[in-house]
Amino acid sequence: MSLGDNAEADADADAQSISDEPTQVLEFEIGDERYCVVLDSVTEIIDRQPVRSLPDVPPHVVGAMDYRGVTTTLVDTARLLGVGSNPDAPRVIVFDAADEEATVYGWLVDEVDRVTDVDPDTVDDAPFGDDRTRGIVRSDDGLVVWVDPPTTD
Repeated sequence: MSLGDNAEADADADAQSISDEPTQVLEFEIGDERYCVVLDSVTEIIDRQPVRSLPDVPPHVVGAMDYRGVTTTLVDTARLLGVGSNPDAPRVIVFDAADEEATVYGWLVDEVDRVTDVDPDTVDDAPFGDDRTRGIVRSDDGLVVWVDPPTTD
């Protein structure tokens, strides 16, 4: 197998990672940029709650907040995605925990726009090598960056 065959096989595997069926996503804004995540990963969208600082956390972690009796790690999503910083964003997207022992994350965003269906034919590969970016969605309203929800790693 040649080097070109490996690249072709990798591209085929990436293309198969997005289903042939439309996927529901939640669109949100950070500054002037639009992003989306798979709706199934979202628990709730809430207004920002009081936050407690935490020592020795990565730069994108703002702190912790109480969400329905669960300590939730609050993330400066702009900083996490490398598009500036906005630790005072007013809205929080709370994500499902993988299990009862997993960390619950809340992403700070400026605005939550809508839930929409994404047709796989409208998704292009991301033009850069970020593990967090799933692709670029072409819509009538412009481009939307499709990002993967947080994980515990």
